[in-house]
Amino acid sequence: MKKTIWLAAGITGMLLGNPAADAKAAVNVSIGTSHRPSFVISSRPNFVNLPDQGFSVSVGSPYDIIEYGNMYYINQNGLWYRSSDYRGPWINIRSNKLPSRIRRHRMDDIRRYRDTEYRRHENRNIEQQRNDESNRRNLEQQRSDESNRRNLEQQRSDESNRRNLEQQRSDEDNKRKLEQQRSDENNRRRLEQQRSDQNRK
Repeated sequence: MKKTIWLAAGITGMLLGNPAADAKAAVNVSIGTSHRPSFVISSRPNFVNLPDQGFSVSVGSPYDIIEYGNMYYINQNGLWYRSSDYRGPWINIRSNKLPSRIRRHRMDDIRRYRDTEYRRHENRNIEQQRNDESNRRNLEQQRSDESNRRNLEQQRSDESNRRNLEQQRSDEDNKRKLEQQRSDENNRRRLEQQRSDQNRK
C-alpha cells in the first residue's frame, strides 16, 4: 500500500514538475527580460570634452553620461549601461565590455576630470566674455573718437565758412566804401570845377 502511494506521488511529481524550481525559473526570466532601466532624460545634456581622456562627460544632468564613439554610457550604482541614443533604451553591460578609454578610469576620477575641465571651460568663457566686452568698449570708443573727430572737423569747417562769410562781407563793405569815396571824390571835383567856371565868368 505504501509503495503504491509513493509511486503515485512520484508519478504526480513527474507530471506536475517541481513547483519551487519552476517558480524560481519564472522569477529569473522575469527579471532578465524586464531589467531595462528607465533613465528620464528629457533633453540632450551639455557635454564637456576631456581631450586627455578622449571622451566627453555630461554636466548639469542628473546622470553622469559619457559620450564616446557615437555611443552613450551611464554608470548607476556601480553598474554600466549603454545606448546609441541619450534617451535610451539602455542595456546593462559588463565593465569589461566598456571601451578601454573609459574602462581604464574610475568613475570618481572621471567626475573629477569633468569638473576640472568644466572650470577651465568656464574660466575660458569668462575670459572670452571679458575680451569681448573690452573689444566692444574699444570699438565704441573708436566710434566715439571718430564721431568727435568728424564733429571737430565740421566745427572747423563751419568756423572757416563763417570767417569766409565775414571776409566776404568785409570785402563787400570795403568795396562799397571805396566806391563811395570815389563817388565823393568825383562830386568834389565837379563842384570845384563848377566853382572855377563861375569865377572865370
